[in-house]
Amino acid sequence: SREERGVTVVAPRGRLTLDYGSRLHDEVKRVVEGGARRVLIDLSAVDYVDSHGLGQMVACQTTLRRHEGQLRFAGLNQKVQRLMEMTSIPRILQFDSDLAAGLAKLGGP
Repeated sequence: SREERGVTVVAPRGRLTLDYGSRLHDEVKRVVEGGARRVLIDLSAVDYVDSHGLGQMVACQTTLRRHEGQLRFAGLNQKVQRLMEMTSIPRILQFDSDLAAGLAKLGGP
């Protein structure tokens, strides 16, 4: 995790799966407990997401809402983007094409 323009950026790498997906939600909980209220998850280095990973993404959203925060996801590769569209997850979660767009929508200068 890192701070960028007043937004906490979480940047997982590799796969969001049953084996590793919980780490994402654990990190989001950690930064929220530390006071973060605007979080952007940069998925540009994620090459695969399974159903557990999707569930963890939704859990991250729930955590931020519970703390009156905002969450966006950015930087999906084509394969992951197709999965998101097939599952209609963009109805629940907010996605941006890249980090700069996400930062702008979260109010980073």
